[in-house]
Amino acid sequence: MAIHEFLHDYRQAVQHQNRLLPITIKHIEVIEGIPDILFHWHQEMEVILVREGSANFHIDYDRFVSQQDDIILIRPNGLHSIHPIADSSHITDNLIFHLDLLGAAQMDQASIHFLHPLQHAQSKFVMRIQPNDPGYTELRQTIEQVIVLEREKPAFYELELKSQLSHFIYTLYRHNYVRQKSTEDSYRKNDKIRAVIEFIQINYHRHLTIKDLADFAGYSETHFMTFFKQQTGTSAMDFIIRYRLLVATRELKDTVKSVLRIAEEVGFNNLSNFNRQFRNYYHQTPSQYRKANQLKTP
Repeated sequence: MAIHEFLHDYRQAVQHQNRLLPITIKHIEVIEGIPDILFHWHQEMEVILVREGSANFHIDYDRFVSQQDDIILIRPNGLHSIHPIADSSHITDNLIFHLDLLGAAQMDQASIHFLHPLQHAQSKFVMRIQPNDPGYTELRQTIEQVIVLEREKPAFYELELKSQLSHFIYTLYRHNYVRQKSTEDSYRKNDKIRAVIEFIQINYHRHLTIKDLADFAGYSETHFMTFFKQQTGTSAMDFIIRYRLLVATRELKDTVKSVLRIAEEVGFNNLSNFNRQFRNYYHQTPSQYRKANQLKTP
């Protein structure tokens, strides 16, 4: 896959195995701080069941540390990141599905009143539901049933899958876990940070400065640094470094390019700095990372 295609996929597109059944279920285990999920968004709703451990979540304007058995909800197009906690595991099952699967694109009463507001950012979720919260058991059982259906795929499972997901949304509304979205000022800030992130994703390989980003956003450098930190939970330069390293990991796994060439292509003009930053985030050298991950590739 070309770097440009990878970046587009990372930025927005979730690739479902079956386009006519837009749902993907992922089992994710964080090992030694990997993966570290940077701020991103996608058109699908995401439901995360935390099986074990903790991680730092940042969803839109809310930050929290996940706990075992949490159900975490991410609205369609919601900005979110998930950062590991040192020495802490984090094992999750993630359901990622487009609300069109439930009829969001239809013009009927249920879609107009309940699905359209979610898909088009007029409503948002209470982001974390815990075992003692109302409706938790019912929601948890529905998640488990969806996972089993998708894994085993019994006859006619597509109908039951849609039924279970519809019941999940119904239960969220019934227990008041869907709320009206925030103010117009929040909309503007949300759009601004998306634009800045896309600018970084397009220009990450160039020499980017705070002034470049501030000028693009129309802010002073001081205001921009504060704004970016408030919106993403990390500094702009740290975000750029992490994004460059993320692209580098894909290149290390999928190509035979030299480490020096990869470092230069993702925006590092100094190999020793690239190696140092890589070790800082991935706890191994680029060559060690390549060897470990290429051995896993059939």
